[in-house]
Amino acid sequence: MLKPDVTLRAQSRRPIAVLVALAGIELIALTVLALEGTFHLETVLAAYGIAFVAYVGVLVVVHRAAPPVWITLALALFLRIPWLPTVPTLSDDVWRYLHDGRAQLAGVNPYRFAPAAPEASAYAGPEHPLINHPELPTVYPPAAQVTFLVAAVLGPGLLSWKIVLLLFELMLAAGIVRFLRARHRPPGGVAAYLLHPLPVIEFAGNAHVDVVAIATLVLALALLLERRPVAAGIALTFSIAAKYLAVPVAVFGTRDLLGTARRGFLLVGAITLIILYVPYLGASTLGSLGTYARSFEFNGSVYRIATAVLPPLAARVALAGVLLGILAFLWRVRADSERAAFVWIAALLLVSPIVHPWYLIWLIPFLAWRRDWWVVAWTGTVVLTYSVLPRWLAEGVWELPAWVPWVEYVPVIVLLVWQVGIHRLAPRLALANPASLDAPGP
Repeated sequence: MLKPDVTLRAQSRRPIAVLVALAGIELIALTVLALEGTFHLETVLAAYGIAFVAYVGVLVVVHRAAPPVWITLALALFLRIPWLPTVPTLSDDVWRYLHDGRAQLAGVNPYRFAPAAPEASAYAGPEHPLINHPELPTVYPPAAQVTFLVAAVLGPGLLSWKIVLLLFELMLAAGIVRFLRARHRPPGGVAAYLLHPLPVIEFAGNAHVDVVAIATLVLALALLLERRPVAAGIALTFSIAAKYLAVPVAVFGTRDLLGTARRGFLLVGAITLIILYVPYLGASTLGSLGTYARSFEFNGSVYRIATAVLPPLAARVALAGVLLGILAFLWRVRADSERAAFVWIAALLLVSPIVHPWYLIWLIPFLAWRRDWWVVAWTGTVVLTYSVLPRWLAEGVWELPAWVPWVEYVPVIVLLVWQVGIHRLAPRLALANPASLDAPGP
């Protein structure tokens, strides 16, 4: 017969062993995809599907027994290392990043010339022919440009940029751990982000800049919870100046603070904004953002429905009104900055005219402390949008197959409606059964 302490140790090791086994399945599937080197839709969907099913198992394990952070971090690095030397095959955005960094090394404001402009040929690198929409000036805000410059100083190539992104992912993990500890939750919940296959593919693989804004946003949320207004102001301003998405969070973050803390938060935010923007004021720092916002459409859900009854411009205006209404509601119910950030980002993605797979990563860090299965489902089904690529590569036609939105969004909407219904029904069930009010919480 085993002694009690030996039995307990064996039981405590089981979740870790299961976690390692599931991460191993992810590693095999994602490494096969990384090593393929060329785009094959069947391989992408099969490899990601296997990795995603394993990730769902990871979530179940993490919800029952959060693993040690060091084990999760080691597994996360193993998942990402095979992708560092690879060239992106699912997206070509990274070539614009490298070009903007190269322009700054040459002393040129990246907002001044589009890559196709004759003046840009003086500092064009080997990535120049691969840039998408070279006729448009850059769309990326100043904090992103600073990051492009740092990577270019380290070395004007793809590997340097990927190493910078890996450092931001480590910052993101640190922000999640700090947030969990401030909320008195097990820090091992960071596995919900670190072991998700989508960031592995989109950051370590396709090298998207979004991690810069996501990492600084999550760090800012943790710092606000710790009542560190100066550091939170710097982090949140950097996030806003990297992607603009977190602008409303600054309003709610201001309300989370009082007195001198609020003034310090606002003052340091304003100073950080000035420092980031002043070096680029020789040209419009909005670049082609207006063109992108007015004209581009891809994989929208609510927007697709709205344009069935309204002209595109009217649909965008109407949905902007809906978003403002959601922000007003969050303000009225006195939502804190974390809740406001999650609801705002989720609502924005649901009504946006453009939803690329890497956009969904903005919601994944919240899974470290929230159980939103509709978000989990969406981070799985969104990869179906890569079905647009075979026809694009063969014929130059950018159009999703008609079946993709149905398969992508139906599970998401069903789970979202179910979750909202459960939240609305739970208080009524508690009132109908007063004894349940004395039951211990989860």
